[in-house]
Amino acid sequence: MPNKKIRLLFVDDDPVTCSVIKRNFDKTDYEVLVFESALLCLREFKSAGAELVVTDLRMPEMGGFELLSELRSIDKKIPILVMTGYSSVENAVEAMKKGATDFIKKPFDFEELKIIIDRNLESYRLKKENQQLKKRIRSEGNKFGMVGKTEVMESLYSDIEKLADINCNVIISGESGTGKELVARALHDTSANRVGPFVIIDCGALSESLLESELFGYEKGAFTGAHQRKHGLMEQANGGTLFLDEISNISDAMQMKLMRAIESRTITPVGATQAISVNVRVIVASNRDLLEMVAARQFRHDFYHRLNVVTIKTPSLVERKADIPLLIDAFVAHFARQYRRNVDGFEPGSLQQLVNAEWPGNIRQLRNVVERSVILAEEQTLTWDRPEQMDDGSKDNIRVIYPQDQLPTLDKLEETYIEHVLRQTEGKKTMAAKILGIDKTTLWRKLRKYEEQ
Repeated sequence: MPNKKIRLLFVDDDPVTCSVIKRNFDKTDYEVLVFESALLCLREFKSAGAELVVTDLRMPEMGGFELLSELRSIDKKIPILVMTGYSSVENAVEAMKKGATDFIKKPFDFEELKIIIDRNLESYRLKKENQQLKKRIRSEGNKFGMVGKTEVMESLYSDIEKLADINCNVIISGESGTGKELVARALHDTSANRVGPFVIIDCGALSESLLESELFGYEKGAFTGAHQRKHGLMEQANGGTLFLDEISNISDAMQMKLMRAIESRTITPVGATQAISVNVRVIVASNRDLLEMVAARQFRHDFYHRLNVVTIKTPSLVERKADIPLLIDAFVAHFARQYRRNVDGFEPGSLQQLVNAEWPGNIRQLRNVVERSVILAEEQTLTWDRPEQMDDGSKDNIRVIYPQDQLPTLDKLEETYIEHVLRQTEGKKTMAAKILGIDKTTLWRKLRKYEEQ
């Protein structure tokens, strides 16, 4: 069965223009109906509708502005293009204020008109698909690839929805393992930049010089080993979203360079003399409180305020314990498919233990525990018999009390916690890095430092 043609309505009181338009559109995949009267066009729209309307502004009986108003009272979303040859700019601006989607100035050629029509129809299609996607996600009981029905999660979903199609900079704060990258992805997928790339960089995994060359790129010969030009991640993200994870780890100098790039919408690759224009939405994430860091002069206040158009907080697992059974069900189903295991969930006692446990690594740690349980499953019903992962005061618990005169440094506390996570993951460094919210390279670097001390 052939695809149904896209239906367009065209109205102009000039019969010659109508004839030319009809003849040209007959050669396309569009079905076009032409009218010399706005009243006849309106009657047809009320009767059978259309995907797009093109109308002149100056016509007898009913003018284009009145037709525009009538059409908008029936359908607030349909693309409506206006043609104007009288006081072009003023009329076009007025029409856009009254609800026109786009305009074209007379005289025009057919190809120019078709390009504008194609562009507006594509934009309309993407918006409809986005609305349908949101409805489907809501009907399935989860949203934006995230699982949860608690009040804090509903608040998070609401924050994301409020930012749909608004391409402002966003700070995502929250503990490690709470799904900050998922939130960033959701913000991208609901934005006007969703058809563009989504580029991620872990700022904590790279040295300052490497971070600069990764973000801005470099020219051939800029430094030893630069054998060819490299396009930076900001350039690769052009037209899309750049997600900077662990932004709190970058130096003061790098903050200044990034702030300038964001403000000017330009980047200068290392070794280059000319700037490159980029159109990138910036989303950053941090597991540290950036405002506290600003107060402590550990983070630039001007950079913070440039980034902080909107802040979204991802809740910890402690704040949403009621979601843990839903998360476990989703993880079990996912890993059962991935590893082809015939499992159907945890037995009640194990499930209650998982709900009662304290998860310093949040969802990431819970996900890893479920993944390991599915992989090692011997029965269809899963069990969890690892009490050392419970926060019950056992010898492997992270709670360590120091005498007042022997309080540890922050570095020592970090080392203690990393050792704890490595014990929990049985020495699996990739899994430990995920729980810690750092890159595996960063974990290796920290472990080497501890060995050298």
